[in-house]
Amino acid sequence: MRIVWYDGSPHGYDAAPGWPHDDTADALRFTAAGGWTWLILDDADRVAGECGTKGPPDAAGRVEIGYGLAPGSRGRSLGTRAVAAMLDEIAVFGQVREVVASVHTANVASRRLLERLGFGILSADDTEVTYSRLL
Repeated sequence: MRIVWYDGSPHGYDAAPGWPHDDTADALRFTAAGGWTWLILDDADRVAGECGTKGPPDAAGRVEIGYGLAPGSRGRSLGTRAVAAMLDEIAVFGQVREVVASVHTANVASRRLLERLGFGILSADDTEVTYSRLL
């Protein structure tokens, strides 16, 4: 697994089954809003998802992240490894102090992913949990 910088082109990589998925177009649009985006390549070097920031860091150095995988690529720790790699890349920029992520309360897999990577709950309501982690 590795992540590669997304500049508007899939770079000629093959797609894993199910990619692009339902949320791919929305995720890739964050690039136009100044977000930093990476494609997630599976162990066969196929595009299996995407991850990135939803915009540039704010004045306090806070950035919101998002990530998604094709259904056939889930459940094999690919998401956890990809988000960990993305956090390493974000840290290299040197502009980010805090990373936040919002998840539907029912998305247990995504919530566990964030918790495994050291995110703590910042806020929660009936439909969404927002996590935070300092870099």
